[in-house]
Parts: sequence; structure tokens; C-alpha cells
Amino acid sequence: MMNDEPVSADVPVAPGIPAAAPEATALLEPRKVLAAASDPVRYDILRELAAGGPLPVNVLASRLGRWPDSISKHLRVLREARLIMAVTSADGDGRKQFHEVPALFRTRDAAGVVALDFGAVLLRFG
Repeated sequence: MMNDEPVSADVPVAPGIPAAAPEATALLEPRKVLAAASDPVRYDILRELAAGGPLPVNVLASRLGRWPDSISKHLRVLREARLIMAVTSADGDGRKQFHEVPALFRTRDAAGVVALDFGAVLLRFG
């Protein structure tokens, strides 16, 4: 039987990577995280968002070679799983929607490799 309890923050997830903040992982449901992150397109979106700041749909679509409509649908799944959030553009234009991974989930290991720690799911991008 699968345990749905979040991983304790004082238990190291992987060598050289600090555990996710407990307040962050308490917000997540492990099965939803795994389902959202396991899709190849959504994994690529998370990789792009982990590498830099907030990005709009059209930039993600261009980088991933996908249609913006397809990317928007994948972004919705990631938002619903609480892995990313929508933010307004730096210029304050509310018509432009950007997406980013909340800072609570972003980290780097000792070698500087970018990682996203969602508690039960750890994604490394190297």
C-alpha cells in the first residue's frame, strides 16, 4: 500500500540537496505531482522554468517546438498540481501571463545542478 504522507523536511532527499520546505510539500499531493511531472512535455516545461525566470506561453512553445494551445493545456495541469504558478509580467501588463516554479521548490545540489524538490518527487536537470 502506498503512503501518501509527505517526506519530512529533516530527512535528506538526496545527497547534497536540501529537503523541500515542509510548508511547500504540505501543499502537494504526491500522486498529482507524479502524474503531472511524468508527462514528457510537462517535464520539459518544468526544465525550462527551472532554468530561469518566469516565461510566457509563446516562449515555452517556441523553445519546445509545440503549439501554444498545447503548452497552455499542459501549463493548466501543472498549475492544478501546484507545481507552477501564473504571475504577471515585469511591466505590470495584466494581459500578459507568465509562469514560474515557486521559489520554495527550486534548489541546486552541491555540483550546481538545478533541481526541483516537490517532496515525494525530486527532478534534477543536469
